[in-house]
Amino acid sequence: MNPMNPWLAVLLFIIGLALVIKGGDFFVDASVWVSDVSGIPKAVIGATLVSFATTAPELFTSLIATVQGSNGIAVGNAVGSPIANIGLGFALIAVATPGSIRDKLYSVKSVLMIAAAGLLFWFSQSGKLVIWQSCVLFALFFISMVVNIKFSKDSDSKKTAAKRPKPSGREKFTNIAKFIIGAAGIIFGAKLLVDSGTALAKFLGWSETVIGLTIVAIGTSLPEIVTAITAVIKKQNALSIGNIIGANVLDLTMILAICGLVSGGTLTIEAETARTDMPISLIIMALAAIPTAIGKKIYRWQGILIFLVYAAYLVLITLFPGAYLL
Repeated sequence: MNPMNPWLAVLLFIIGLALVIKGGDFFVDASVWVSDVSGIPKAVIGATLVSFATTAPELFTSLIATVQGSNGIAVGNAVGSPIANIGLGFALIAVATPGSIRDKLYSVKSVLMIAAAGLLFWFSQSGKLVIWQSCVLFALFFISMVVNIKFSKDSDSKKTAAKRPKPSGREKFTNIAKFIIGAAGIIFGAKLLVDSGTALAKFLGWSETVIGLTIVAIGTSLPEIVTAITAVIKKQNALSIGNIIGANVLDLTMILAICGLVSGGTLTIEAETARTDMPISLIIMALAAIPTAIGKKIYRWQGILIFLVYAAYLVLITLFPGAYLL
């Protein structure tokens, strides 16, 4: 297969970005509507419905990479995407709209997120993800879904149907169309971003692992990041926070578990990922979860610090790959 022309890659990257941004706008509108008419809290919608759809690019990218034997991209994408979600998405929310968090689900999901990152750090020391380890990650994924469903039922029982708006047939059609078009725009736009971004990265001579952790990870994380930005603009912060935390749990549990099982227990985790990327993911997630859990709020300093750590990490793996690979 001939390499993609760099100028064509730039054009496709711009088109993909436009699709992701507009798709994110439609998707948030439809998701908020689902929350309003169903009575399900926006935090739950963010951690389940929105997270599932916006995590699809990561899932399909890592799955395809696993099948094709590109383990560096598969693992790098699954690990790098949560780092990007926190380093860019959460940091942006913290800087733009710091404030109190009155969401019980946030603390629980944060614990699950850090537990998943901790397990992956432990599993990565052996150099590969075997079957039983994939099953453990799936168990953690199942627990997170049970928590979401229980929280949704408990919250829903406190509301009555009379308080919910009754949508017309036209409103239902419009919002379902927005949901489908928005999800399609996010997924296909992200696919364009990944393909064109990977071509540009290869043109620059980066390694497969670095490609997975940077261009691919950021590209597939754009749905979460753009959804977070859109939700902040629309003053739906609960939705954006729930989406980021929920998506990270899916990235670290469901995606790598599936890839591990598809690979037959031979999904390779490179030494630099175990030594550098996994600890960085734990540090960034702890910075996002612990201060918020203690103070019950998101701080502006928190977002600035997280972004600086993420920026330093990107500089290390892209500009000083020799030091990163030592």
